[in-house]
Amino acid sequence: MKLSYLDLDSKFINKEKLLALKDERDTWIDRPSNKEYKDLLNNLPKLKAKFSDFENSEITLGHEDEIPCEQREEILSQAKALIPWRKGPFRLFGELIDAEWRSDFKWERLEKSLGSLKDKKVLDIGCNNGYFMFRMAAQNPELVLGIDPVVHNLAQFEFINHFSQLDNLKFELFGVEHLTYFRNYWDTIFSMGILYHHRHPMEQLIQMREALAPEGQLILETIGIPGDETVALFPEDKYAKMRNVWFLPTLSCLKNWANRAGFIDIEVLSVQETTFDEQRLTKWCPPPHQSLQDFLDQDDPTKTVEGYPAPVRFCLKMKKKKGPLLGVE
Repeated sequence: MKLSYLDLDSKFINKEKLLALKDERDTWIDRPSNKEYKDLLNNLPKLKAKFSDFENSEITLGHEDEIPCEQREEILSQAKALIPWRKGPFRLFGELIDAEWRSDFKWERLEKSLGSLKDKKVLDIGCNNGYFMFRMAAQNPELVLGIDPVVHNLAQFEFINHFSQLDNLKFELFGVEHLTYFRNYWDTIFSMGILYHHRHPMEQLIQMREALAPEGQLILETIGIPGDETVALFPEDKYAKMRNVWFLPTLSCLKNWANRAGFIDIEVLSVQETTFDEQRLTKWCPPPHQSLQDFLDQDDPTKTVEGYPAPVRFCLKMKKKKGPLLGVE
């Protein structure tokens, strides 16, 4: 049954809307524009890596000498067909997929403060290709559901997970707007680099809080601007060449948002400027794709190309307080 990995009979899930959404989104891979992804996934070799490592910076599946050279070259060719790789790194049968983002840097900044995910139900909003989901898998969660409405990201996730076959990791082409189909359900929610891409950050924070189980935690990572005032920048048009950036808060503003959205025990895990070591072009994300260096003023890297303050990355942990166990409406 579709979505059988969820407790669909739970009063905390809107079963009818989720199943209808699943039926609709599953057709996206059949669109003519996505034929290359469908063909690639349908032609993966029947193979599970004998070795896997999800605990270290490089998510590693298989050793170089584990499979014949011809099969390794075929898998490498399929991985290259999925360029650009934005999140990583992955090492697949000895080959390093050096993605644009060293996502392990971000994970290391929050991992020690995360607490145990063992036997927990986890939601990763805007999961991209699932790099963080695989890192979570090292802790044996009951379920990690990654949602991201981008078929390219789905294809990369399914490509990697084909060789690991982790049944507790799932990917759906859902968006953050579908959080309302859950209430009091998730033990942990990750929102990593998502908040600033949406017009209504307060509404999104409230929806994440309501989707969490009582005393559940939110790991929120987002960009903002430097400064001590409780203010947010609203770009006139683009920010770092991105048109889909809306509100960029200072740290005090972000904490205020979290507090007013009803979260408690708000903890700052990191305040970090992104460096060219963490985000850069590689052969797995080559030109004409662009990266951090293209988004900043070449003469003054403390500013974006538009003249706004360069982004600062904030990572916060916060909790939902105890309350009545209300179901979805």
